[in-house]
Amino acid sequence: MKSWIPGVVGLGILLLFIGVIYGVYADTQDALDTASAIKDVGIFLAGIGLAVGALIDSEEDNYVRFGMLLAAALLMGLLWGGLITISA
Repeated sequence: MKSWIPGVVGLGILLLFIGVIYGVYADTQDALDTASAIKDVGIFLAGIGLAVGALIDSEEDNYVRFGMLLAAALLMGLLWGGLITISA
């Protein structure tokens, strides 16, 4: 596995978590907008890290690569698509 793939995905998940926690305790509209922006950057980094990592890393098994693509599609599709909301 390329060394940057877990770093990008981990940073994306961390930003997603920070955005959600910040959104729960936000009391103004500006704070909610900031939390939403942080959450969106986290989704972007995690999704793009999984998708590009699955396409580039040819050393991984094909099932692992397919799982990475599926996880990226679910992450971006469900969270950005609005089917699942994770902020209060």
